[in-house]
Amino acid sequence: TSDGRRRTMWRASIRGPLSRLGGACVAVATTTSVVPTSSAEQAPPGPAAAGANVFGVTSRNFRDLQPDNTGPRFLHSMLRVQSLTKTLAFFSVLDLVETRRTEVPSSGFTLVFLATAPGEPEIELTWNWGGEDASRMAPARNFGHLAFAVDDIYKTCAAFEAHGVAILRPPKDGKMAFVKSPDGISIELLQKGGALPPREPWASMSNTGEW
Repeated sequence: TSDGRRRTMWRASIRGPLSRLGGACVAVATTTSVVPTSSAEQAPPGPAAAGANVFGVTSRNFRDLQPDNTGPRFLHSMLRVQSLTKTLAFFSVLDLVETRRTEVPSSGFTLVFLATAPGEPEIELTWNWGGEDASRMAPARNFGHLAFAVDDIYKTCAAFEAHGVAILRPPKDGKMAFVKSPDGISIELLQKGGALPPREPWASMSNTGEW
């Protein structure tokens, strides 16, 4: 409608002991709500979480929090984003899949989890509907980067360029490159199985900026 888009929302509890386990959330279904169009950006529709039960807990994130006597388990890295649409488009170049999504209208934010495949460690995108304060978005050098192994580093870099993403560290050696997400997060690309033979225009390209 002109007043906003009707969606089924999920209320999440992120307090207490669960918040110390990688920020995992338990979601409870609420009634249909309206996301106002005055939000900085409308969240694109996401797929229903595979394996979700009536309480909104997917089979995977519920299983991840069960005691199994195998020690700590890495769950996800959380990234704050200014534009959910731009960030999802960026990570689509790496063929990441959305594993689940949680809308929290009471606090005005959306959580989207991405992974290379269901069951793999995830990236949690946190998007506040009213926008992020600039002081919380400045990239910190002590964070470093996220790394992805790719089938063909030249094709991946070409795909990023087609999306308007600068290749900051070109794959001159056929095995490593760096780009940045729309929010300035450094992403390392590594060639699977060892370096490819040098190839133009990458072999002659210069580094740009920092990564």
